[in-house]
Amino acid sequence: MNLTHLKCFAVVAQKQSITQAANQLYISQPAVSKMIHQLETELDVQLFDRQGRTIKLNRAGELFYSYVTDVLDELNRGINAVTGGIDVSEQPIEITLEVASSLIPQIATTIQTKFPNVRLNLKQHVVTTGDFQNSDFIITSRLLPEMTSTPLFKEEILVGWHAQTGLNKRFIAVDDLIDKTFVGLSPANSLRAAVDHYFMRAGSPLNYRYETDDPATVRGLMEAGIGYGFIPAITWQKVGRKLHLARLMPEPLERTIYLSAPKQTQSDIQREIGNELIRLFLAYQTSALKI
Repeated sequence: MNLTHLKCFAVVAQKQSITQAANQLYISQPAVSKMIHQLETELDVQLFDRQGRTIKLNRAGELFYSYVTDVLDELNRGINAVTGGIDVSEQPIEITLEVASSLIPQIATTIQTKFPNVRLNLKQHVVTTGDFQNSDFIITSRLLPEMTSTPLFKEEILVGWHAQTGLNKRFIAVDDLIDKTFVGLSPANSLRAAVDHYFMRAGSPLNYRYETDDPATVRGLMEAGIGYGFIPAITWQKVGRKLHLARLMPEPLERTIYLSAPKQTQSDIQREIGNELIRLFLAYQTSALKI
């Protein structure tokens, strides 16, 4: 199956006539019939109902046609975007980060380098769901309604503490942490919610002595030895390398990070930046913290 087969199929489906399709494509009728036959053979399904010289899409053909038109439309948009030249006008892009705020410098540097015409607005910490509709992209650990969500990776959430102030363990049970002092994010934060859910399910709520809505403050307090905390193995790996880390037992604590966007047709610059964000996060995954 190639692009020629798909274009031929689309024209035949529109015209519902081999003769008219051949005339529009400037090829012979036998060539059109051969391509349709090859396509049906490869798919192992009949796409048209034939009665004499009459040809009409059947149910399978109508379903396949809906996808083929989408593919051809997207291809034409891509061709027009490239042949029309790259738009160098100033482009506003808004990215909301519910998670992974520690990667903001890398995100900003990447966009500045590859898309110098973009005016970047970064939002973080606690936001309302309504704000998401105004963002081009949302980096989050939850599936958002009315959004398309692409899973970027699954990361383990480790327990971390200053090496000189805590236990000397690489694997730690929930019961070992009951009497420990914790530094944590505010309850509205998605990382805090995931941690609390894990410990409530185990019947062992944590003792949060210090709370803040700023992830950078939590990281700083942990580095200073103020208390125990939780370190996502990919998105917090920089501070994690300065701390003693342990895996929760008997089951590790994990979360999935998604790149979400409103359900709408993306502009060329949105598509390019979305692809670049995916590449950036996948590359960062390779240096995840290990126990």
